[in-house]
Amino acid sequence: MKLIKLLLIASCIFLGSTALADPARNVQGKREALKMGLYPPDMIMRYQERLGITEAQRKLIVDAVTGFQSEVADLQWTMQSEQQKLQQSLDAYRIDTEASLALAEKVLALESRFKMAHFRLLIAIKNTLTERQIDQLDEEISLKRKTLGTRLKGAIEPDESE
Repeated sequence: MKLIKLLLIASCIFLGSTALADPARNVQGKREALKMGLYPPDMIMRYQERLGITEAQRKLIVDAVTGFQSEVADLQWTMQSEQQKLQQSLDAYRIDTEASLALAEKVLALESRFKMAHFRLLIAIKNTLTERQIDQLDEEISLKRKTLGTRLKGAIEPDESE
């Protein structure tokens, strides 16, 4: 039973750690944020003129992003180090269950802190926006999904003339 728990934890840690380094997983993270009604900072930056982001809003968002980056910089280094220690403990022929579970617990706690910091950032950004700006962002997202869906549909279905 402990071995199964250890393998599940190791899998979760591996999947969680690749999210930080893998751009494809980063895209998935953005999609998840959007589904929750939260908006990544790069999206606000991209549409700032169209949304009419004021200088005061811009400052609040930049401060939130800067605070997030400062908070997670050390956290990422520590998390990477602990993940490497865990991986080394799992590479052994005989795994010290208690030691590996303790390392896994550390890594999971660090990942949780990282995710909470990210949620704080996304919530701070949304709270900076007006209702009109949020509605505009939702329209942009909906339009982008429709456009992408049409392109994908055309790529999958053959032309009738063929």
